[in-house]
Amino acid sequence: MGIPFAEVIGDPVAHSRSPAIHKGWLAELGIEGDFRATRVAAGELDGFLAGRRGDPDWRGCSVTIPHKRPVMRLLDRIDPRASAVGAVNCVVPGPDGLSGHNKDLDGLTAALGRIVLEGRKVALIGTGGAARAAIRYLLDSGVGQVAVLARDPSLVERLGGARPLPLEACDSAFQEATAIVNATPMGMTGASAMPPWLLASVAAHSSGTILFDMVYEPAETPFLATGRANGAKCIGGLTMLVGQARAAFELFFGRAPPLA
Repeated sequence: MGIPFAEVIGDPVAHSRSPAIHKGWLAELGIEGDFRATRVAAGELDGFLAGRRGDPDWRGCSVTIPHKRPVMRLLDRIDPRASAVGAVNCVVPGPDGLSGHNKDLDGLTAALGRIVLEGRKVALIGTGGAARAAIRYLLDSGVGQVAVLARDPSLVERLGGARPLPLEACDSAFQEATAIVNATPMGMTGASAMPPWLLASVAAHSSGTILFDMVYEPAETPFLATGRANGAKCIGGLTMLVGQARAAFELFFGRAPPLA
């Protein structure tokens, strides 16, 4: 037996701050263990999990782009909350095999839990695993309307309870929205930039609006900088990252992380 370890898997994953966060908690608690960032390309997921199943030191993994939905078919059990979302971002081994969880919901609570959204309109950019978690969280919070901007609006019909709009209809989606949420990688280090015309629409609708970007690297994305310059209250993705990491850490290592 070696040193117990968990990891974050995805592609790209080199930018992830998760190893630093989890290693810090391990050190504070005096737990012998490690947390790694492991690049797993889309075609390598099956083989990766098959190999980890037989590793006695492996405590599980956080799951990021592009695996949050594809990983579900490879698991033995899926937590009801993750099933309701339709995406998994945390996998842990157990006596009955691999179980999947969605701790993005905990991260969303950390980021948005103090904001009154009941009965309000929220605009959401994206349709991936993080967007699915956001829609579930918003609907459970009693939001009056979720306008989802998507490159392919037909995908939104599968999410339930959301109004699908093409990305180009951003002005309509942002109008009278209490909050605008970016649930895409646009603006992330190493990913594509948010289009100038979309940022212009953000600028036009930012005054008095809450902007939440799930991207955490860089901390100040063009999306947030545009909103801040035009009167928005901005929430960075690091808040969500730490919130979901706290919940995942307890699953991996059996101890709640220390409070900051």
